[in-house]
Amino acid sequence: MHIADLGKGMMGANGIVGGGPPLICGAGLAAKIQGVRQVAVAFVGDGGSNQGTTLESLNLAAVWQLPCIFVVENNGYAEATSVKYSTACDDVADRASGFNMPGVVVDGHDFFAVYEVAGEAIERARGGGGPTLIECKVNRYYGHFEGDAQTYRAEDEVKKVRENRDCIENFAQRAIAAELANEDELASIDREISALVDEAVIQAKAAPKPGVEDLLTNVYESY
Repeated sequence: MHIADLGKGMMGANGIVGGGPPLICGAGLAAKIQGVRQVAVAFVGDGGSNQGTTLESLNLAAVWQLPCIFVVENNGYAEATSVKYSTACDDVADRASGFNMPGVVVDGHDFFAVYEVAGEAIERARGGGGPTLIECKVNRYYGHFEGDAQTYRAEDEVKKVRENRDCIENFAQRAIAAELANEDELASIDREISALVDEAVIQAKAAPKPGVEDLLTNVYESY
């Protein structure tokens, strides 16, 4: 969860629910002041969209017209709480109107649809048009944590999602139909990725265990 790479512009995931949106307001403000074309993006779930930090960030980004994109991955459950129980509006994107910014709902299983919506939001932000709220309607294939019994989900819900809403399978079918790639090319990519994952696992298992001297590495920063 706590992964970051500042060299790639990734400020890091956040263990605090709704902790990401305030950070991109800072990044967006920096980009605006420096006059660069960078765009700041934060991802939260439907649960995180109900946090005050998220709503405050939407307001601040709109007031200052920051190049920020707020992405809500709405999978229908905040851990085990149904969005129907915890959220008053049908679409989280409806809240965008209260902050005078565009709010867009998109099928999160559709790579091409997300690509188009994200591209429009990025261009708007870079052109000085301010922030956008994008709600991706998605589904979870697994529980919230390892061993989650998922008794809060309907019978065969996950099975039906896997059968009809597999985003990778849908992507492959559409890419082949549009002649963007063929089956052999996609199979080759799958093999390459599987090899990379296998190699990473081997290296991780073979790596020495961290020592005491590593305990405080990257915990504190000196200026």
